[in-house]
Amino acid sequence: MPTTEPAAGRNRVAIGVAVVAVLVALAAVVGVGLLILDRRAAPPSESASAPTSPPGSVGPPPGNLTMRDDTTTITLTWTDPSDGLVPFMVAGGRTGQSLGMMATVDPGRTSYTVNGLSTLVNYCFAVLAVYDTDQFATSDQVCTSR
Repeated sequence: MPTTEPAAGRNRVAIGVAVVAVLVALAAVVGVGLLILDRRAAPPSESASAPTSPPGSVGPPPGNLTMRDDTTTITLTWTDPSDGLVPFMVAGGRTGQSLGMMATVDPGRTSYTVNGLSTLVNYCFAVLAVYDTDQFATSDQVCTSR
């Protein structure tokens, strides 16, 4: 009578390889986003400037990034330049420090709420439109003024 143990072992290996591949792809997207956001970590100047796309981008950046500050939560909203075709990454951090990856937002969604913030700290945020693993566009930053 044949046993199913070898087949079960191959299934576990295949699942493990698939999980590792997904994690590597996700790490690549996050790493590219963090590199770009680190370059843009300085708070915005008083003069308003049009959003610009960094080298490596293939489409326009998210537009009209705004925030609603409810002290311990901040709701970010933006316009989608891709008409719902690309996901977004939200990055944020304390004013004057490098922005860190906070969330990935599904295609078609144009808002994200950040919870659990200190009422005594100022924060800055930006949103990236992810056109491909190495092709993206970053919005201007918005910062709190507490």
